[in-house]
Amino acid sequence: MSEPAHRATVTAAQEHYVARVGDTVVARSSRALILEEVSPRKTYAPVIYFPLEDVDQTVLRPCDHHSFCPIKGEAAYHDIAVDGQLLERAAWFYPDPLLMVAGVKNHLAFYRDKVAVEGA
Repeated sequence: MSEPAHRATVTAAQEHYVARVGDTVVARSSRALILEEVSPRKTYAPVIYFPLEDVDQTVLRPCDHHSFCPIKGEAAYHDIAVDGQLLERAAWFYPDPLLMVAGVKNHLAFYRDKVAVEGA
């Protein structure tokens, strides 16, 4: 039996999500998306993607870092500036995602070791 291919699915979240740095809310949405990714060797934790219009744009600082995933495309990153601290590369988005994850266009995700993301 062959191993499953590397794949990803995007579905609408069924609950409201909030992203915080300390006590500061940086995103809040009832329209978030959940991206679930599976490869032949690894299953990744689901990632919550917030619509850009539900993210506090005043805390985002574009940075020069980019990365590439063969099923999602090229990711661009943002630092987050909150309460005098700068969290480097704390958020990412796909400006032009590949077809398999096209739904995450105009959405942004946070590294959970830098930003607390919780369902509410």
